Amino acid sequence: MKGEKMKLEQKFGLSENGVSVMLYPMLKKSYMKAFVVVLAFSVLSHVSAAATSARVDAPLPVSPNGEAHATKAVPAIGRLVRTVKVTLSLDASPVNSAAVTLGKTWQGSLPEPEKAALVLGYDRGEWHIRGDRLRKRFTGTDGNPSTGPRTLVARVRLGPDGAPVSVAFNSGGQPVLFAGLEADALLSWLDPRGWEAVRVTARGGATNVSAEVEYLQDATHIILR
Repeated sequence: MKGEKMKLEQKFGLSENGVSVMLYPMLKKSYMKAFVVVLAFSVLSHVSAAATSARVDAPLPVSPNGEAHATKAVPAIGRLVRTVKVTLSLDASPVNSAAVTLGKTWQGSLPEPEKAALVLGYDRGEWHIRGDRLRKRFTGTDGNPSTGPRTLVARVRLGPDGAPVSVAFNSGGQPVLFAGLEADALLSWLDPRGWEAVRVTARGGATNVSAEVEYLQDATHIILR
């Protein structure tokens, strides 16, 4: 019986576990293809998960009482984007201010803050928010010191259809609540799909002022060739 097994192994290239050594080159080739597919999957997953962003830095004001601003186009929101993150950063003091303005452009520039889609800002120790459909400016605090590096982050969560479903604000790990402004009312008009540009403004000698808009994906679009 043992002799017959050896003959079969010699004829068909069978090893002890029943795998043909004659088939090994084909199996190896299939394995390499599978490895390439997995590698391509990993690379594409990593690339597509990266955020699309637009960052703009404000130049220094010409004087302590002056104003300086810079504007940059905002890319269109892709269909896989599920979170829009807006960040305003500055070196704060009790006498300076900064703002990030978002909205549609008119003749190549953004409108005044009271007519812009969304304005987030810092003004002498307080954060504030306003928009073209808000009747006034709402202010909020986070309990952090009014001097030194400060950052306000707004996260707008989007549904499958691209419409906003939730929004949250935080600064230095602390939530920022704008007194008198309800989130549901904010979501009724806050729509990042209409933003075409972002402008950052520095006043009162504010330094290191920057704004960034990021689009974050929850899903991965994979194309295998």
